[in-house]
Amino acid sequence: MTMTNRRQAVEAAMSAWRDAERKLPGVDGEASAIQAEIDTHRTEFQRLSTDHMIERLDALVDAEHRRASATPSTQPFHEAAKDEKSIAAEIWEHARASDEDTPRARD
Repeated sequence: MTMTNRRQAVEAAMSAWRDAERKLPGVDGEASAIQAEIDTHRTEFQRLSTDHMIERLDALVDAEHRRASATPSTQPFHEAAKDEKSIAAEIWEHARASDEDTPRARD
């Protein structure tokens, strides 16, 4: 799965989870079915989000290795450093957005 497709899948799973959350409290007799739907979407979001984060962390480690093994102030060194910065920013943004957008647990 490409990074773009993975990110879209994470966003779709988040959307499905939020939509299911909006159905609560529901009408009598539907609460358990709605909760099961919420649990399914939350689990899928968490799985996809984790897979995406692992892929980005692996890419960051690769960029770090490329930079560390390149001669300083050469084109490969600067490209790897640029990749590190870009990937780290993606990871930070994904974590921030996930934290802000994730439905909160109901008490």
